[in-house]
Amino acid sequence: MPSFRRSRFPGLLLNVIALATTFVSFARAQTTTIETASAAPTRETVQLDKYVVSASRTPQDPKYVSSSVTVLPLEELATAQVSDLSTALKQAPGVTVVGYGGSGSASTVYIRGGSNNQTLVVVDGVRMSSRQTDFMGRGIVGNTGIGGFQRIEILRGPQGTLYGSSAMGGVIVMETARGCGATAGVLTVGGGSFQTAYGQAGVQGGTKNFGYTASLGYGSTANYRPDNDSKHWNYATRLEGKPTESLLVGITFRGVQDRYEEPGSISYKAPGAVDSNGYLASAYAEFSAGDVFKSRLTTGWHQSDYFWLDLSGSPWAANAYYRNTRNVLDWQNTWTPSATVTVVAGVNADKSFYTYKGSPPVGVLKDDAHGVYLSSDLHLVDQLSITAGLRYDHFKTSGNATTGRLGSAWRVENTDTKFRATVGTGFSAPGMTERFGQAPWYAENASLRPEKSTGWDVGVDQSLLEGDLTIEATYFQNKFHDMIVANPVVGLRPFQYQNIARARTEGVEFAASAKLTHSLKLRVASTYLDVYDTTGTQPARVAYKPRKSGDADLQWQATCAWTMGTGVHYVADRMRTATDRISDYSTVRLYTSYEVVKNLTLKLRVENAFDHNYEEIYGYPALSRGVFGGVEWRF
Repeated sequence: MPSFRRSRFPGLLLNVIALATTFVSFARAQTTTIETASAAPTRETVQLDKYVVSASRTPQDPKYVSSSVTVLPLEELATAQVSDLSTALKQAPGVTVVGYGGSGSASTVYIRGGSNNQTLVVVDGVRMSSRQTDFMGRGIVGNTGIGGFQRIEILRGPQGTLYGSSAMGGVIVMETARGCGATAGVLTVGGGSFQTAYGQAGVQGGTKNFGYTASLGYGSTANYRPDNDSKHWNYATRLEGKPTESLLVGITFRGVQDRYEEPGSISYKAPGAVDSNGYLASAYAEFSAGDVFKSRLTTGWHQSDYFWLDLSGSPWAANAYYRNTRNVLDWQNTWTPSATVTVVAGVNADKSFYTYKGSPPVGVLKDDAHGVYLSSDLHLVDQLSITAGLRYDHFKTSGNATTGRLGSAWRVENTDTKFRATVGTGFSAPGMTERFGQAPWYAENASLRPEKSTGWDVGVDQSLLEGDLTIEATYFQNKFHDMIVANPVVGLRPFQYQNIARARTEGVEFAASAKLTHSLKLRVASTYLDVYDTTGTQPARVAYKPRKSGDADLQWQATCAWTMGTGVHYVADRMRTATDRISDYSTVRLYTSYEVVKNLTLKLRVENAFDHNYEEIYGYPALSRGVFGGVEWRF
């Protein structure tokens, strides 16, 4: 077991807080005279009320949230010229993103050491990932830009009570932007190393009772390996209106279309091309009775296509074509009888259809799922909040699952400190091919059960210097059992999926943000993580889950027109096998932008500035140094 289990963590945390406070105070004092002399104006920012949605599925004051949540700062990410979801997620504690090579390749997301199919992605209230879509769903992260999103939250820990299947390690909740006010737009074009070219356009606007947004993005690159080109389109729109004071209705649509040439790994050449497309449409209606009661009905349609081709355009392997289609219905009700009580209750239904072509020629599998949940938040005194919830799910193909959650947050007003703790359970229902098998490799298993997990965490959030310095630290543990793996079985097809594995994860997450001066901001996140396979008699570390990882970004608004900054990302102590380690790596990115005239900005960034040679997945080298530039026009 790792040494931090019995470490002096509270004392260490106090030392970190004291050091950070001293550093911020010193930095602010040292720059006061410089700022006064230069009088460099800064861009005016409208401060919005802070809230968290993912922890309770309804807007909630952060001081009452017991869960560990990160709200990605999209405005700061845009300033740092972070445009893809993969890079954005890496900046949150507890999150590991692993890419299979160059830009546009499939990416796998782990939260608190859970596997990719134990991490749930929710967009506009619709579940985007499941065990069945995992193979195709890796492209959700690898090929998605953050343009067109208004909010991205990362909720860590088992969250089966509110979100159902796959929410074992955590949940990524994303929301398409809403429009309001006078029509405004943005157009960005650019390019750079590896024959890269990209463009992004967006428009938004609205009236008192109607709003609209639309965005369109394109990117292409040759990467730096032969036969490794990538091209993709991203688009999104939302239309929303209020026909009456108490009724809100709207629709959203998102799409991703991608072509990626896959050269295979360095040691195993497997040239081909992948066409992967994903579409999500949702329609919703929300009825409000003042601030006391809200009822929201959401319908969604989600479809993912995956087609593997060889370079000649003919099918390369059996079962080369996959399509997963899901129809979703979610009805959520929020009752707030007083300022101290909030109750969230709902039901949902999910019909899935999976189609594959190859050998056998055509196959179609179906599954139905239904769930009901209840959660309450109590604030009986100003300093204390308690959360409790329960959920029941039924799957036509794999039985039932019951999950629960408890949480508490205690706030000390005088010191602006919040102590929090949660315990909860999660599960991941088998995919249809895991349950029914797929010729010629996998046999069916009628007794296959959902994976299950139990996890808990404790943490502290500290705000200092009137909010200019915030620090978060969390310790967590999570135990997984009945994990589904493919096992060789004599007398059947070569493999059968069975509930035979167990695992344990634990670690510490740390995050801090500091406003060093009026124009200088610092953000830091780090994670210490242990992931062990406990199936056998001796626990063994799991491959590709780094024990140490972190990310930092420093932004300086030099003048009202000129911005510059740098970011650092590091990953250390990884295993490829039980005895084979993978080299540590760190990358540095540099960026700057200058507004030459009002609303016209030139941008420049350097990725992997020190040209570090590294691999996130063994045999798939990451990109070398790249220089990229662009022009942004706002109108």
